[in-house]
Amino acid sequence: MRARTVPGALLLCGLFALFGAGCALLSKGDAMGLRYFTPERPSDAIRRAEKPAAEGRELRLGRITSTSDLDERLVYRDSEDEFGYYTERRWTEAPEHYLRRRLARVLFEERGVRQVVGGAATTLDVEILAFEEVRAPTRAARMQVTMRLHDQRVVRWEETLSVVEPVASTRGDVADATVDALGLALRTLVARIADRTVRELATAAEAPAPAPAPAPAPAPR
Repeated sequence: MRARTVPGALLLCGLFALFGAGCALLSKGDAMGLRYFTPERPSDAIRRAEKPAAEGRELRLGRITSTSDLDERLVYRDSEDEFGYYTERRWTEAPEHYLRRRLARVLFEERGVRQVVGGAATTLDVEILAFEEVRAPTRAARMQVTMRLHDQRVVRWEETLSVVEPVASTRGDVADATVDALGLALRTLVARIADRTVRELATAAEAPAPAPAPAPAPAPR
């Protein structure tokens, strides 16, 4: 009996080892198939502010978020109603981190706005609505955000902005070309946000201070 069961046991062990190795190979293959991208470029130039910010140009960079369907996976869209994810293409970080860093660099380093880190201040909040590759009718990169500039009392400005950049057909790798276009969309959109924010801050700083409320009239005797 033992002589008959040993080959069976060896066969089972061999099959287990074979399938186990196959699963390991597939797992490694899946991991090796992932590609990681970033829209940021080390060569992205930031021109330093030549003079300190004017009085009143102070800002807190508030909530920089994205919709729940945006994460580290690259998104493609085939129509207004249908989008999907590239399973093998990943951002190195969630898109809102790229947006926050770019906004901070442009506003506080390039435009010379003073950054507020505590206390009451005008605050800029931005939410990313789209950061995707559009595949039809022509290939393009699209970024859309909604932003709000507010203080403790009122919203001064709220707007939704979109930027669409064509994907260059001259690059052999479509993924690289798409990431390049999304990086350009990010830089273009941040420049537009910064332009509008600085104008709003300057307008608020130049506005005359509200006149004090008149003293109440004495009550008649």
